[in-house]
Amino acid sequence: MILKLFFALNILTAFQPNISQDIPSQSPNPRILSISTDYPNDGNWIQVPKGTKEITFKVKAANTESVLYWLIPTGTKTWTERKLIGYDIKENDTDNNFSLTWNIDKPYLHDHLHIQAIGEGIVTNDIIYLLMN
Repeated sequence: MILKLFFALNILTAFQPNISQDIPSQSPNPRILSISTDYPNDGNWIQVPKGTKEITFKVKAANTESVLYWLIPTGTKTWTERKLIGYDIKENDTDNNFSLTWNIDKPYLHDHLHIQAIGEGIVTNDIIYLLMN
């Protein structure tokens, strides 16, 4: 019985027309060109002075409609512990600059800042590391 079913499926699929699905041209993927803050970086880490109450993140991104800023604790498998600390939306067609001034609501920082640039149905990601010392 199974052999007959397999044979029938083979025959049916063998004679199907070859249909190519041309996807209409889409906008280019979003690209994060640069990320900067008020403070210097040390390797991959942004050194935030102890006692800092706010920090501004600046993102330059092409082909991007909005940028999300997620704070994630350092460690493995911590994505589920993320917190959306803000977002910025493109103001006009020529706007490639996004920023967020975040009021730090923690006594210390030892976290990842996960940045998502969102285009037309596509998301691009980048990460910077925050350390308060």
